Amino acid sequence: MKRLLHALAVLPLLAATASAEPLQLTNAQMDQVSAGYFELDVSNTSVTMVSIFQRPYLTDPTANTLTCSNCYLFIVTPTFSVASHFGP
Repeated sequence: MKRLLHALAVLPLLAATASAEPLQLTNAQMDQVSAGYFELDVSNTSVTMVSIFQRPYLTDPTANTLTCSNCYLFIVTPTFSVASHFGP
């Protein structure tokens, strides 16, 4: 019975949280948003770059900024890129 009363007491709090709407960002805030990830791993024998980015539509141009002329591994897809080469 005690658990039932606790559950009924918490129910209004959960309902109020579930009905909350997220705040809209202003244009200035949207200009500062960075939707992507870049990682650069450097070792004594190799360099590896990973770039993950999001596009709203697949027809939009890619945000790929990886360029590598001497990479043995260079993969470019609509949502991520990986490049790696031997040497420092």
